[in-house]
Amino acid sequence: MKIPPMGRVLPALGLLLPGCASEPRPLTIEVVPGHEAAAFQEDPPVARIEVTATSAEGDVAVSAAAAPGGELDFGEIPAERAYTFEVRGFDAGGATVVRGRSASGIYLAGLSGEVLPLFAQRTGGWARPPGELEASRVGAPGAALAERYVMLTGGDAADGAAAADVDPARLDAYDLAEWSGSASSGALPRAARSLVVRGSLLLTLDGEGATWTDVLSAQSAEAPLPAGLGSFAEVAGGRTVEAADGRSFVVGAARAAAPADAPGEPSDAVLVVGANRALSVARLRHARAGAAAVWVDGVGLVVAGGSAAGADAAGLEVLADGATAFDPRPFPPDAVEGAGAVVTAPGEIVLVGGVQGGAAAPTRRLAPGCAGACAAAEVAGAALPAAIAGVVAFALPGGRLLAVGAEAGEGGLTRSFVVDLAAAQVEELPLREPRRGATVVPAPNGTLALLGGVHAEGTPALTVETFFPE
Repeated sequence: MKIPPMGRVLPALGLLLPGCASEPRPLTIEVVPGHEAAAFQEDPPVARIEVTATSAEGDVAVSAAAAPGGELDFGEIPAERAYTFEVRGFDAGGATVVRGRSASGIYLAGLSGEVLPLFAQRTGGWARPPGELEASRVGAPGAALAERYVMLTGGDAADGAAAADVDPARLDAYDLAEWSGSASSGALPRAARSLVVRGSLLLTLDGEGATWTDVLSAQSAEAPLPAGLGSFAEVAGGRTVEAADGRSFVVGAARAAAPADAPGEPSDAVLVVGANRALSVARLRHARAGAAAVWVDGVGLVVAGGSAAGADAAGLEVLADGATAFDPRPFPPDAVEGAGAVVTAPGEIVLVGGVQGGAAAPTRRLAPGCAGACAAAEVAGAALPAAIAGVVAFALPGGRLLAVGAEAGEGGLTRSFVVDLAAAQVEELPLREPRRGATVVPAPNGTLALLGGVHAEGTPALTVETFFPE
């Protein structure tokens, strides 16, 4: 069934599409610090900037270097190639203190001018690229889209009369090629509680149904309810987990919740979205709420913890490759709500954050492939310093991880921490703009992007913040 077109959703992708010209053309890169105007002057200051352009085919790789404020000129390079641009800023001793990366697949023939802006930020922290979103949302689903954008839709309105007028079904995107925000000129067919992305296609889910929308053609079609699922309300609001084989899982037991200490309705349903967009369902043995979920190569989809699992429920269940139902693994019951899960070694995950009995839960290592006498091993000294719920975790180099979540309780601020598992140390990475209700997603340029939310005083948080996890 077709739904009437919603109008143009995103700007034309001209920058990322090949043009007709194949002759070499001059190109100048302008490295910009975004909202952190003094980023290049902070201690230690940047002494030299180097930018490398690498073609998708790998047959062209050229670099240009200059002191801050100097001109980065590549001369003439083939315009028909698709390039990714990487920038590094070095201090006087040669250490990298500033980094930046463009979206991939930039065709010079598609540029409107001869200057390409490239955002660069200080390493080791959050920074705000140029521009901002046109509107903010609280607790909204977010995703990367079309290898170029990060976006929000759904969620709750930010405080304030003007913000309350924003349609919750509208899509707000930030463009990593032009470093600016944009909004749909019409609403999506439904206000999403969960999202699945396939290139330029969005699957938006709420309690009433699910709809596929192509954001480039603005055409939409209803997704059929798969056999075995009573309604999409069983999974709507669940976290989306990506598998290595192109499948996506919307895990009802891992529903994000607001306030942060109140998990969603318990669920045993997982919506499986195939690489070909076919929908099916798998069931946990026990309904859970506030559970952690992660894909583990060689093991499958792992769901751990959750307040409603019951005193006799296994602490962890696995949906193995090719299986249609979960297999409980013999871990003790785990009532932690709101923890994040991340793969830290082959066959190993770490659960970080979450709330246990109203207090901060410990950080724990688990081997989800365990078949007997299984137990989680607490990582002493690596617990987050406060009760943080709705945690999303990302692996970092050197045995570290980044955990982002919300303070447990009504109106808790979004906070982020780097956890060094080997050194058993936790360091908070403060946001540039303290906010609550923000969403963090892996961005197409290899950064993590934090979007949306409202400031402590209630004003919409419109800037995007990014972090290099490498």
